[in-house]
Amino acid sequence: MSDLLLELLNATLCKRPLNEKVFEGASEADWQRCFDLALQQNVLAMTFPAMSSLPKELRPSFTLWSKWMAYTQSVAEQSQYKRQVIEKMGAWLVEEGLTTTILKGFSLSVLYLNPNLREFSDIDIFSGDSYEAVNACFAKHGVKVDSVDGHHAYLKVDGVSLEHHFAFHNTKVKGGLESPEEELQKLIVQEQQSTTIPGINFPCPVFTALFVGRHAYGHFLQEKIELRHLIDWALALHQLSEQEAVLLNEIKGNTGWGEFCDTLTAMAIHQLALPQEWFSKVEPRSIEQENLVWNDIINSPRTPKSKSSNFRRIYIAKRMLKNNWKFKEYSNISATELLIKETIGHFKTINLKTDYKL
Repeated sequence: MSDLLLELLNATLCKRPLNEKVFEGASEADWQRCFDLALQQNVLAMTFPAMSSLPKELRPSFTLWSKWMAYTQSVAEQSQYKRQVIEKMGAWLVEEGLTTTILKGFSLSVLYLNPNLREFSDIDIFSGDSYEAVNACFAKHGVKVDSVDGHHAYLKVDGVSLEHHFAFHNTKVKGGLESPEEELQKLIVQEQQSTTIPGINFPCPVFTALFVGRHAYGHFLQEKIELRHLIDWALALHQLSEQEAVLLNEIKGNTGWGEFCDTLTAMAIHQLALPQEWFSKVEPRSIEQENLVWNDIINSPRTPKSKSSNFRRIYIAKRMLKNNWKFKEYSNISATELLIKETIGHFKTINLKTDYKL
């Protein structure tokens, strides 16, 4: 792991000046490795302001600095565009007396020093009992519901992918990975936070932390996670009150995904060097196991993109079987069992395919 990137991340997250000694003597090759790793881990844009605060003699070459700046500007522009799309969605919903709750990306970005520099791709929403009504509202404005899988519908608004959730786990897979589905459903309905965008809400802090941890757990077991996922978890915990932290710990309890979340917390403290006081009490974790997870985050390759969903499924299946150690340590079932259940579930249909053409 690049010492340069760790210093950039820690200074950014802790809102402190950089320790310039870390960058003294850094070669262009060192900076290139830092750039490449930050890009792979989806944290390149968020580190640009800190990097640019260095004296010119300690920065990377102008060429690399310019690439970093251009990438950061692109992320900021995309974030602003997606905000405009969300504002448009909110206006549509208000016309119908509806609201929806933003999950993941956009709602997590507000926890960052510069929200526009937290990278995210699609927009995720949850509308509870208004799920059908919200889909119908979108259809009224020409947005087609393309398909529905085990936990959300797929839509696209002005070129931006939108996932409209009705569940937080794959309902087509019976007896799959552990999931706090009931608690998530209760929290998102009972406690919502209004935003400055009419028609758009954010979930409460406990939901955010719970969802971020469980979401990272699923990705970790079946594919991989990145530093961005780890940072999301750390910031989600950091915003909790003492009472909220107690509730979160009660929910995750003695579960495999709860133990994985504790490993994330340990890495935030030991690897990212974030302050211990940010977090509630962390149960001791095996250093060997923590290092295995950290190595997987930093060194394992991403799942390759493909136009063929079947090719992607095959690649993920091979990856799961190869990394069965993850399931042995954290999961209630083996990789083979989960693959069988997901294969069966893949061929199931669900009765949530309303025709929204108006």
